[in-house]
Amino acid sequence: MATPLIVGIGAITAAVAVRHAMRTGALNFGKKAGQELAKGGFKAKMDRAEAMQILGLKDTVAGRAKLRDAHRQIMLANHPDRGGSPYLASKINEARDLIDKLDKRP
Repeated sequence: MATPLIVGIGAITAAVAVRHAMRTGALNFGKKAGQELAKGGFKAKMDRAEAMQILGLKDTVAGRAKLRDAHRQIMLANHPDRGGSPYLASKINEARDLIDKLDKRP
C-alpha cells in the first residue's frame, strides 16, 4: 500500500522540479549552449543579414556558394503545396532573390 503512495509523491516532486527548472531557464530543450532563437518577426524591408539568416547561411564565400542547395532544402520543407505557409515561402524566395541580386551587382 505504501509503494503506490511513494511512487506518486516521487512523480509529483519530479514534475514540480522540472517545471521550476524550465521556468528559471535551467533547462533548454532543443537548444545548444549559447544558442538562442531570433527575436521578433521579419523586417519591413529585407536586408542581406536577414536573408542569410532565413536561409541558414553564413555570410562567407562558402556560405554564398551553398545558396541554391539551402534554398531548395528550405522550400521543400515549407512549400505551400506540401502544407507550408505561402507567406513563409514568399519570404524564402525573397531572401534568395535578394542575395542573388546583391552578389551579381557590378
